[in-house]
Amino acid sequence: MLRCWQRRLRYWLHSGERACLLREEMEFHLEMKTQEFVEAGMMEPDARDAARRQFGNPTLQQEESRRIWIARWVSDLMQDTVFAARTLRKQPGFASVAILSAALGIGACSLIFGIANFALFRPLPVDEASGLASIYGTSRRKAGLTISYPDVEDLRRARSFQAVTAFTQFTPAVISSHGEPRRYWGSIVTANYFDVVRPAFIIGRGFGSAKDDTTGQAPSVVLSHQLWQSRFGADRGIVGRTIELNKRKATVLGVTGPGFSGTELAIVSDFWVPFSMLGDFSDPGATAERLAKRSDHWLSAAARLRDGTTIKDAAAEIAVIGERISAASPESKKDRGLHVERAGQVNPGLRKMIAVFFLLLLGVAILVLLTACANVANLLLARASARQKEIATRLAIGAGRGRLVRQLLTESVMLALLGGIAGYGIARLGAFGIGQFRSPLPLPVDFSVTFDYRVLLFCTALSALTGVVFGLVPALRATRPGLVGALKDERKRLGNSRHFGLRNLLVVAQVTICMVLLICSGLFLRSLHSSRAMDTGMAYRNVLMMSFDPGLNRYPAAEIRRIVEAVVENARSIPGVESASLTSNVPLGMGGTSSVFVPDDKVADPENNRIHADIYSVAPRFFDTLGIPLMGGEDFRRGTPVEEVVVVNQALVASAFPEQNPIGRRVSYGGKMFRIIGLVATAKSRTIGEDPKPCLYFPIASDLAGGHALTGLTLLVRTRGNPSGYAPLVRGRIRDIDPALAVFDVRSMDTHLTNALIVPRAAAFLFGLAGFMGLLISTIGIYGVISFGVARQTREIGIRMALGARRAQVLGMVLKQGLVLTVVGSAIGLGLALVFARLAASLLYGISPTDTLTFIGVPLLLLLTAAAACLVPAKRAASLDPLRALRYE
Repeated sequence: MLRCWQRRLRYWLHSGERACLLREEMEFHLEMKTQEFVEAGMMEPDARDAARRQFGNPTLQQEESRRIWIARWVSDLMQDTVFAARTLRKQPGFASVAILSAALGIGACSLIFGIANFALFRPLPVDEASGLASIYGTSRRKAGLTISYPDVEDLRRARSFQAVTAFTQFTPAVISSHGEPRRYWGSIVTANYFDVVRPAFIIGRGFGSAKDDTTGQAPSVVLSHQLWQSRFGADRGIVGRTIELNKRKATVLGVTGPGFSGTELAIVSDFWVPFSMLGDFSDPGATAERLAKRSDHWLSAAARLRDGTTIKDAAAEIAVIGERISAASPESKKDRGLHVERAGQVNPGLRKMIAVFFLLLLGVAILVLLTACANVANLLLARASARQKEIATRLAIGAGRGRLVRQLLTESVMLALLGGIAGYGIARLGAFGIGQFRSPLPLPVDFSVTFDYRVLLFCTALSALTGVVFGLVPALRATRPGLVGALKDERKRLGNSRHFGLRNLLVVAQVTICMVLLICSGLFLRSLHSSRAMDTGMAYRNVLMMSFDPGLNRYPAAEIRRIVEAVVENARSIPGVESASLTSNVPLGMGGTSSVFVPDDKVADPENNRIHADIYSVAPRFFDTLGIPLMGGEDFRRGTPVEEVVVVNQALVASAFPEQNPIGRRVSYGGKMFRIIGLVATAKSRTIGEDPKPCLYFPIASDLAGGHALTGLTLLVRTRGNPSGYAPLVRGRIRDIDPALAVFDVRSMDTHLTNALIVPRAAAFLFGLAGFMGLLISTIGIYGVISFGVARQTREIGIRMALGARRAQVLGMVLKQGLVLTVVGSAIGLGLALVFARLAASLLYGISPTDTLTFIGVPLLLLLTAAAACLVPAKRAASLDPLRALRYE
């Protein structure tokens, strides 16, 4: 077998030389045979003719000889490929339109597969990734939850695991070395983390599992490859040096390899520190309590499976452990359980929402691909119709039908492969665009999607498959024309029956799919417009936001209070600043804190009268700065409150004190009673599409010693002009107060609101792009069918005009043909669009899935576009000269 392929390879490399030698050898045999006949007494011309008759067809003999050197199908494929390339080169317009149509469909599907591959199939860049598992907590309503340290200790006794490691996520720290202070996100991990996960190290090593969990050890840190490059300039001498982490020196032990940022997809860790440094990132006095308290869920976990153990085996064992933990938990935690799955996937808590969005995108991509296939099939049918005489001639002189079908399929597959190359580029551009989306959450979430060889193979396979799919029917129909009629140049309308031909059916299919895509894109565009026009309850124009966190620098409470007050006062003193304030959570951040409270008249039965509310800690003039109207009472005053006070919104009053004046009433929260001193209008709290939510606003001055380590404190500055121009001034004032203070997440409230609209923006962009592609493909298809029909009916149109038909009648006849196809496709598409719209209802903001404007405007747009596509060939038909048309063909 190996020798056979070696012989074929040598033939491919020296095919020209061998062909020349073969011709010379055949000429030598002919000459020898001619000489024999001459010696037998024949005249030389007669001898040469006799030698040729005896030798046979030279071309056939060459073909038979090539079969010895190389498989016939390989030779035929090479000939078909060369012929297809020449044919496409002669028709660049046809090739360009077909390649563009195929590229749009293949690119859309390749992008969706690229996302799925990145999220589901791509293994973590660690050693033996198949043996690494992630472990989460579960409840009746949620998945992907954190677990407690005692839960981790129970998991370590499971027989299914070689070892179990625990770690925190979203741990911020300020790095002051090698540049200005900046906040980064990392993880606090048990010392065996790198032994369990096993990522590659470009330099250095991980933690020592025997000692780095013990308090009192020398502080150490492992850097990610990305942080090592961006912050430390890829300095290979960094190992063994100390860097300043949260105002404390830590020794760099190693740098992980490229691509590794943790065990959970899309969540990025820039550094890892051992459990021995827990006290540097939280209250040292509370650390021991957190490690011992089973009800304190703050850790994620990963485990290395034992040899021969599957995820299913591990799941069965930890289900038993979870039941035992639940039985020993307080009554409020009885529904807790454990879940294990392959590491490197999206958090299960986000998976359902992502799956709905992904399935919608997959459906859209398939529709675009089907539209593209239908369009290219139509183009191939038209082209095959124009080649009837050529195909009939080849059949008449002995070419087999299978050989011609293979030739035509080679052309369609070549078109698809060229479209696949362009489609792969489109998919990469789409992936880049997705990576540019920014979450309003102030967390290290990365939406970047990278492609690997699987996406390239998928794109290639899909290209070949679509080439066969949209080329097979035209090839089969093209190779069975009536030979006599075709040879006489009596043109038959390929793909047409008497009433509704295949080409018309394909156009109807394109219009149907286009209608579905346009309805969906129209709904999402209307949803985006509606979400932008929604009343947020805030006057968010000209508001600058920037965050900082003195707590990361391990300052005492008194110093934090001094810094915070100085930051606000200095910001207010800047010329052009109207007001400034602070908050622990920014509205429309999709995160924040929520809890329960009880109205003062129902504290006797708190279990049955708890009301959920979003919690904010704010400074004086917060409501003025964000433009939230004060409806009654008063705002907070400067300084630390002498009593426990709170401001509430109207949604809370409607739930807790309906038709009552809340000022002076009290609410029970966190074991304390708080007096209501102010009432404000209800503003959007977490998302733009939410129903009114009760909110409790507490004075931040009484909570500055508390932990704001995750989100920090956000300074809000209302300016008279463009807030972006004030950012350097405000940042400079903060630097003057404390040069070691890291400032991050600098943005305007307008930008924050744009980020908060990530779901409607992404949906509008992706579905709008798909709708545009569908409309473009369908317009090309309608134009192609009508234009081809006009070209094929030139003589018929000439006869009609010669018999008295007016130009307006001819124009109307051609327009009617295109508009009938459009109306039929639109009617079918509207029915299907209703189904798709109801499936996407959960992603729409402020509009109904049967939005009247969309369902009226989109069909009108499609009809107008179809009319415009038909108008050019219709005007060409109406302007025909009858005499020239009668001479046509």
